[in-house]
Amino acid sequence: MKILVITQKYDINDSNLGVFIDWWDRLADKMEKVYILALEKQSEPTLSNMEVISMGKEKGAGFFRKVWGFYAGLFKTIGKTDAILVHMIPKYVILAAPVAFFYKKPIYMWYTGVSVHWQLRLAVIFCKKVFTAHEAGMRVNTKKRIIIGHGIDTQKFSISNFQFSNNKDEITILSVGRITPTKGHDFVIRAVADLIKSGYNLKLKIIGGIIQNYHKEYSESLKTLAKNLQAEKSIEFLGPVSYKDMPSYFQKADILINAVTFGGLDKVVLEAMASGVIPLTSNSAFLTVFSEETARDFVFKAGDGEDLKIKLRHILDGKIYFDQNLCSALRDIVVKNHNLDNLIERIVKEVAND
Repeated sequence: MKILVITQKYDINDSNLGVFIDWWDRLADKMEKVYILALEKQSEPTLSNMEVISMGKEKGAGFFRKVWGFYAGLFKTIGKTDAILVHMIPKYVILAAPVAFFYKKPIYMWYTGVSVHWQLRLAVIFCKKVFTAHEAGMRVNTKKRIIIGHGIDTQKFSISNFQFSNNKDEITILSVGRITPTKGHDFVIRAVADLIKSGYNLKLKIIGGIIQNYHKEYSESLKTLAKNLQAEKSIEFLGPVSYKDMPSYFQKADILINAVTFGGLDKVVLEAMASGVIPLTSNSAFLTVFSEETARDFVFKAGDGEDLKIKLRHILDGKIYFDQNLCSALRDIVVKNHNLDNLIERIVKEVAND
């Protein structure tokens, strides 16, 4: 089979979208040929049966040039492929639909997101199937929705024995995600600062870049908040970190706090679990991922700082991050239900059987 993937960016060093380079590499292992039509191209593929075509954003293309690049790439490849897989952007499904209909090529989409907007609803009509990680990740109620879990590279995100050395003086906590209010970094800073004042020896590392310029003000407010709470020496702002470097940060961490509210499964929580890091999240979608007992300890009420601090104290006082059996059990959930190899296998199977 040959497939065309339409996506936002092809960049192995991107802190947000670099993860999907692994997806397309694994897809290429199963396909005769994979074409990638990307809005922006910053890397070259390493596999001989892959070809990446850009719409021109990295060259400064404006709106009409990017639309031209989209259709130029689509017409160049669609006659050579058996199917189209659109990654995350419903608008690309809508733009490709007339051409795909003419060439009689089915369109599939991978989508995880909180909002249900008109573009998503329209795109679903044009899709043969829509793949998603969790029921909450694609909220259009349709028989086309195929829940296949997330795609975590469990070889890249793994547990190292040195993580359980219980002679640590300082406990490292991560808060990972774009610097935007929806990620709740300010909420995490307040909770951690309060526990530091209570005598806990904690180091908070905030990993994430600014995607939109208007979030620069929020970024500065986070640093001001840390200073005002007299916790600036214990809070480190690392900025964006390349996806390929993230495993080393997890292996040096003990706890991840994810203050995102209800939505699709946030892959950073799954990456932490695969890495043996204790996850604390306010995303209630994880109530169906964890066991009932684990969910009671690791899912806090969204926006409830006291609930977060109670659960964080429980982890710290019990030194739960040293529990190898628990960490292995959390990793097993990801290996079984959110493994990248399984996800790609399922997508290929669904496309091949249609």
